[in-house]
Amino acid sequence: MKKLTTLLFAGLLAFNMNAQEDAKAKEILDKLSAKTKSYSSIKADFQYSMINKSDGLNETQTGKIEIKGNSYFLTIQGQDIISDGKTIWTHIKESEEVQINSVSEDDDEGISPNKIFTLYETGFKYKFVEEKNNIQTVNLYPKDPEAKAYHRISIMIDKVKQQITEVTMFGKDGTQSNYKIKSFTPNTAISDSHFTFNKSKYPSVEIIDLRD
Repeated sequence: MKKLTTLLFAGLLAFNMNAQEDAKAKEILDKLSAKTKSYSSIKADFQYSMINKSDGLNETQTGKIEIKGNSYFLTIQGQDIISDGKTIWTHIKESEEVQINSVSEDDDEGISPNKIFTLYETGFKYKFVEEKNNIQTVNLYPKDPEAKAYHRISIMIDKVKQQITEVTMFGKDGTQSNYKIKSFTPNTAISDSHFTFNKSKYPSVEIIDLRD
């Protein structure tokens, strides 16, 4: 009887600890969401790394992103990727071509650039991990894991600034994709026209329309 009571107590303790951790994670993410939604726009410089030890993959790039609502302008690895929320223009500078695609509602492979700072809001369970030096870590687990190419996303949040400092996606194939925010500037005035490709600025580019 004593052993059974001990086991029941241990089980209840574990349940309560998980409940507290989930509640803490929710509190952190709710504060982060409220702060992020208060911004009219976001500009950020970041470092992107992709590592897969079994495949000998270890690549690092730097990039810049500007976000306004569902629109974004991403610059990375000789490309400008521009979206107004409905259409995506990928300007590959070296080959002087622009590929046009429609925005997909479902992106199972990775994180849509305009959602890097708000990806936690839908489709995830979450768990508080730790807090060190005012940096809070929360793990996200997809509610529909079979439909995703990753099994976990870890986000690190500056507790004082209420801003994401780092995001790491853990792929099912062993690949880790990491975004480390180097600078973060909110509420910069950005024209809506900035989020469409202006062909008149690049008259020599080839336009490849891949939309259905």
